[in-house]
Amino acid sequence: MDDNLAVNGGAKAITLEQEEALRWPRLTEEDEQAVVELMRKNEISVSEEPEKLEKEFAQFLGAEYALAETNGTAALHAALFVLGIKEGDEVICPSYTYWATAMPAVILGAKVVFCEVDPKTLNMDPEDFRKRITSRTKAVIPVHLWGLPCEMDEIIAVARKNNIAVIEDACHAHGAEYRGKKVGTLGDFGFYSFQASKNLPGGEGGMLITNNEEYYFQAVTLGHYRRAAGLPERYSKYQHTSFGFKHRMSPLHAAITRVQLKTLEEKNKIRNANIEKLLKALESLPGFEIHRPPSYIKRVYYENDVVYRGEKTKVPIDRLIEMLKAEGALVRRDRYPLLHQQPYFVERGSNPEDLPVTREINEHIIALPTFPGDDGRLVEQYIEAFRKVAKAF
Repeated sequence: MDDNLAVNGGAKAITLEQEEALRWPRLTEEDEQAVVELMRKNEISVSEEPEKLEKEFAQFLGAEYALAETNGTAALHAALFVLGIKEGDEVICPSYTYWATAMPAVILGAKVVFCEVDPKTLNMDPEDFRKRITSRTKAVIPVHLWGLPCEMDEIIAVARKNNIAVIEDACHAHGAEYRGKKVGTLGDFGFYSFQASKNLPGGEGGMLITNNEEYYFQAVTLGHYRRAAGLPERYSKYQHTSFGFKHRMSPLHAAITRVQLKTLEEKNKIRNANIEKLLKALESLPGFEIHRPPSYIKRVYYENDVVYRGEKTKVPIDRLIEMLKAEGALVRRDRYPLLHQQPYFVERGSNPEDLPVTREINEHIIALPTFPGDDGRLVEQYIEAFRKVAKAF
């Protein structure tokens, strides 16, 4: 027994107050003023604010078209609707993702086919995606999980060969790049979320991205009936009904997102610097597997998840988490349950024992803080906590 460990009664390695260093979102007076200004103008429902955000975000991404939506889920729904996804079709996505990646396809009547992830990147395995294609496959949704871009060249090559549409889930990856291009602009569609926990927080809201004019017109007609009047006649005739949905983003949320966009890259740099400092230290400790993406990938960090192999240290993952928590570290198991094991999909034929690679790696993931407001001192104490615990392995 190591009496120095906090779990055994020793002093904690992490003594600094953590709330401010980990606080997110980091709102300012400018955010407040932007919202108040709209309230004073009574623009709390209909406003040009979402359209201003569209122009600014499209410019930031280098995209032709951006359409502000109520949330990222609505944006994905619009993409699938435009592609004509319907009953009898299949849509492929990873099981290791947020539920909203899969459910819009289900609502449209399609079958979701789950594929494996690469155990190093935790992103879609392009080869496994290829193996799961059938004559009914109409779309694939690669997820840039936790801010790490997928291997898009491989995924797009497979998709194009099989006439499959590519919809990028970039809800974790605001500012991330693949071969010099912002994610969300590489496929037929991309979509983003501006929910409060995201790197670009607006409270709520989302954005649909495309470089295809016809796709854009159809998405507008689906959920933005007021704006359909300004489209070509083949779409403007639906201006009084749309195609049945209201996807309009709240101007108050758009205002916050516009302000936050100004500092997105600066804030991403802070997260990246702090997280990379911690990961560099973890690389030298037994049991931890730290993935380093190739130079053509520029990642961001929505969350900071690492792989830990307890079989290499004889310290199980849950025991490690217990030891780190005792030292003051805010760590936990990964928070995403695998979708193919969830009752909704099992009741509809999904085999919970499928996807052995995904199931295995999911048992080895630890989530760490992202340190969005840390000046480096808290990260140093986290490094000390990990080193202290590792000495007991």
